[in-house]
Amino acid sequence: MNVLISGGSGLIGREITKLLLEKGHQVAWLSRSTKSEIASVQVFQWDPDLDQIDSEALAFADAIINLAGANIAQRWTPHFKNTIIRSRVDGTRLLYNAVRKSPKKIQAFISASASGYYPNHPDKIYQETDAPGNDFLSLVCQKWEQEAQLFEDLKIRTIRLRIGIVLDAKEGALAKIAEPIKWGLGAPLGDGKQWMPWIHRSDLARIFVHALENENLSTGVYNAVGPESVQNKALSQKVAGVLNRPFWLPPIPSGLLKLILGEMAAITLASTRCSSEKIQNSGFEYQFPDLEAALKDLYPN
Repeated sequence: MNVLISGGSGLIGREITKLLLEKGHQVAWLSRSTKSEIASVQVFQWDPDLDQIDSEALAFADAIINLAGANIAQRWTPHFKNTIIRSRVDGTRLLYNAVRKSPKKIQAFISASASGYYPNHPDKIYQETDAPGNDFLSLVCQKWEQEAQLFEDLKIRTIRLRIGIVLDAKEGALAKIAEPIKWGLGAPLGDGKQWMPWIHRSDLARIFVHALENENLSTGVYNAVGPESVQNKALSQKVAGVLNRPFWLPPIPSGLLKLILGEMAAITLASTRCSSEKIQNSGFEYQFPDLEAALKDLYPN
C-alpha cells in the first residue's frame, strides 16, 4: 500500500514510517521542505497556509495518515494559540479538498487527535462516547476531529485516534519529566494526582498501522492510549526508579506552574484517565501494556 503521511518527520511520524517500511509498504511525506531524512521515503510539498499541495501526492496515495500540527509545548500567546488550531484545521481541510477533487479514491484516512478532547476529572475513566471538555485543548481536538469527519462524507473509512502522552526517552513529555529526575531534582507537578494516559511510542505506531491495515476497523474514534493511565506522582516515581535516582522533593504548586508556564500549564495539570477497551476489542495487542516495562525499554541499563 502507498501511504501518505502529513507530519511524517515528527516523533510519531518517524516511528510509523519505520514500521510501515518494515512491513513492505511504500511511504511518502507531505512537507514544506523537499528533503527526506530517509532515502526510501519520497517527499511531496505542501503549504496549508497558502492552501497548496502537490497533486502528485494524491496520485501516489492509497491511504493517508494525518499527523500535522504545531507543537503545543510552547507558551500559549493568543497568536500561538491560533497557530495551534490553524495548523491542524487548515492542514486537514486542505487534504480533504485535495482528496475530494482527486480522481483517485483513497482507501482510508487515519487522523490524529488527542486525549485532551476530554474534560478534566479526578477519577472518571473516559470512553470514546463521552462528551468533550470546554477548555482550549478540548476545543483544538474538537475542531481537528470535525475536519477529519468530512472524509466520511466521501465514503472513505475514517479513523480518529485520541492519543495520550507518548513515551519516548528523547522527545516529548517523558523526556521533560525525566530531565530533572536525572539530576535528582524530580518532583510531582501540582498535587501529583492528575491522571496521565500514556502509551509507548512503538505501540502508538502499531495502533496507526493496525487501523490502516485492518479494513474491519470501522469508521469512528478510538482512544490511542495504554491499558492503564497513571497518576503524575506515580509516573515520576517509576521514572526515578528505572533511572536509579532519588525522588524526594515536595510537589511543585499548580500556582507556580501557571506563573512559569502561563496557560500552557494546563498540559501538566490535566487529568484524563482513558479507556483502551475499544481498540483492544478490535484485536490490537500491546507490546508494552505495563508502565515499568515500557520505561525499562526506553531507558535500558
